[in-house]
Amino acid sequence: MKFDLSSTPSEVHVWAVWLRAPAGINNLCRALLSSPEVAKADTFVFEHLRRSYEVSQGALRLLLARYMMCRPRDIDFQAGPGSKPALCGDSRIRFNLSHAGGLALYAFAYDCEVGIDVEEVRGMRDFAEVAAAHFCPEETAELLSMDDTESRIEAFYRCWTRKEAYVKAVGDGLRVPLHQFQVTLAADEPARFVRIGRDSAAASRWTLEHLEPAPGYVAALAYPGSARNLVFRQPLEARDLLTS
Repeated sequence: MKFDLSSTPSEVHVWAVWLRAPAGINNLCRALLSSPEVAKADTFVFEHLRRSYEVSQGALRLLLARYMMCRPRDIDFQAGPGSKPALCGDSRIRFNLSHAGGLALYAFAYDCEVGIDVEEVRGMRDFAEVAAAHFCPEETAELLSMDDTESRIEAFYRCWTRKEAYVKAVGDGLRVPLHQFQVTLAADEPARFVRIGRDSAAASRWTLEHLEPAPGYVAALAYPGSARNLVFRQPLEARDLLTS
């Protein structure tokens, strides 16, 4: 099945894929990878990390093949700014991926850089210290003002994924310190940028989306420009991509 982003340039597509797969499905995903990807997979010390990488990269190739009308193994990648993955050649499709726990998310858009981040929500003893080290003072103060630990942890993950999504969309990696821009993090407030640097006008030129792709996970999507129609596809098994 093909999906054509060029005919719907006002959309952003987000796919969710479970990474835990039977050995046979895992091997089929590995068979789709390039030689450098296989070599990278084999550098993982722990088998579960190797298998997650193979399924996540295989799923990426399967999804891109739908948009590009080609075979998954024919897709060539290159490193863009900040080593952000990109397609070789003159393709106008932009993509980004993130995975945490057993879930991977993939974002695709036409002529628009995208960044996506997903995290598995887990208890953290040191979330306040991490926030103080990486969030801007306003975000940290808002986080610590919340009434209970559960609300604070959930707000921490909302803030973290929104910041990571922006950094990944920009493609500058660590050259964009997380404390130099501010996002909303309260559960009852829509996801948005408050300021980028000291500039609230720059913040208005970006779109930020909050995602809850599966129970126990929180995610965010960021991209420049006005809001596009978000098409989110419920979590699939890797076998669904291989057989459809």
